[in-house]
Amino acid sequence: MKASTKIFGCIADPIDHVKAPSLFTQIFKEKNIDAVMIPINVSAINLEQFFSCIKSVNNFSGLTVTIPHKTKVLRYCDLLEKEANDTQSVNWIKIEKNKIIGTNFDGIGFTNGMKSNGFSISNKEFAIFGIGGAGSAICHSLLRNNVKKLKLINRNIEKLNNFVKKLNKLNYKTEILVDDFVNYDISNFDYVINATSLGLKENKDLIFDVKKTKLDATIIDIIMEPEETILIKEAKKYNRNYHLGKNMLTSQVDLAGKFFNLW
Repeated sequence: MKASTKIFGCIADPIDHVKAPSLFTQIFKEKNIDAVMIPINVSAINLEQFFSCIKSVNNFSGLTVTIPHKTKVLRYCDLLEKEANDTQSVNWIKIEKNKIIGTNFDGIGFTNGMKSNGFSISNKEFAIFGIGGAGSAICHSLLRNNVKKLKLINRNIEKLNNFVKKLNKLNYKTEILVDDFVNYDISNFDYVINATSLGLKENKDLIFDVKKTKLDATIIDIIMEPEETILIKEAKKYNRNYHLGKNMLTSQVDLAGKFFNLW
């Protein structure tokens, strides 16, 4: 590391599950880019102070945002790119001319990750648990990829209904459904997604019962730590296909590099 090294951050709370700092620091090294990404543990009550401070750090170039801050950081952005504005969540931020600019690559990272691993999306049926920062971005990307049916399941019913109203105004051709968080029906869906934080680290709670999915369903967990979550273990146990959360991050590498004008 040199005095000229660009600093990127990854903010989360807790912080011990994040994968981006090690991934991107290694990529910077491989590409001979004088930069590092560091993990930064920031609680929600300190976000305002944090964003006020980073504007004055001349070699701080930007950051990635993860649980639980993706919707909370919106208010600290001076500008939002279209994807962040549409999803009302941010997972990448850059600082240019003392302006904080936010975008979101979770959705396209998710769908690109599926495609690169051989999964088809168009005309398929998806059920997703959780419509937070990542979940909302994933929904938008799935709809843009012309999925046949999308069922949304969320604890907060009011938030869920408001989100569906916004989606319906965009006139997607996909059939959009909602379901109860307890008495859900996921028996006929090609893909069932956990887009909540359940399963993170030592959390052993299951977001849904894998046995309620059809035999050829694919179970997807966006949690990256542990790589093999309890949900993925259940998918293996009951002989379902599965897709790992790390693919959503690795599929954002090129997008992030271009966002920061690094490559």
